[in-house]
Amino acid sequence: MFGATLAAQRGTATLVPPPPSGLVPGLKFVQAWRPDGSGMTKIVGTVIDIRQVPVKNVSVRLRDIVTGQVVAVSITNDNGEYEFPDIEPGTYVVEMFIGDRYVVALSNAGAIARNETLQTVIILPGRWDAAAQKVVPIRNFGSFVGMSSADTLSAATLTVAGSQNIPAADPGEPVSPR
Repeated sequence: MFGATLAAQRGTATLVPPPPSGLVPGLKFVQAWRPDGSGMTKIVGTVIDIRQVPVKNVSVRLRDIVTGQVVAVSITNDNGEYEFPDIEPGTYVVEMFIGDRYVVALSNAGAIARNETLQTVIILPGRWDAAAQKVVPIRNFGSFVGMSSADTLSAATLTVAGSQNIPAADPGEPVSPR
C-alpha cells in the first residue's frame, strides 16, 4: 500500500488487484488478531489505606458504569494489587466490597479501548483493620484534611469538624442578618 501511495504521488499509479474472495482451504482462525507488541485489554490497580499501606486479601469487583453490571470479581494479593485481564472495551470503576452489598471504597473511573491497560487505585478513607474487616476512621480529621473547616466549605467536612470539636480558623461574617 505504501508503494502504491508513493507511486500515486509521482503520477505513476498502478492498479493492484484485490485479494481473492472466500477463505483459503485449510486456514483456521483460533483467536482474534492482535497487532505485534500489543497486550490484552486489562485493568490493574492497588488498594491502599490512608497511611499508604497495601490492603491485602480483600474482594474487589469491576463494574461497567454504562450498564451498571458487575463484570468480574477478584481478590487483592499480598501487595494490595488486583488485575482484571482480557476485558471488553468500556467505562469501568473498581469497587472494594465486603459481603454482597457493602462497598467500602471506589477507584478512579476510566474508559478503556482495545489492547490498553487502565491503571486504577482505591484509597480507603481510614486505616484498614484486617481482623475486624473494617475501615477505622482517623482520630483527628483536621490533620487529615490539612485545612480548617472554614477553608473547605464542604457540608460533610463542617459536620465532621463539628463532631471532632475542630474550630474554624476564621468564622467570617454571617451571611444573613440576625
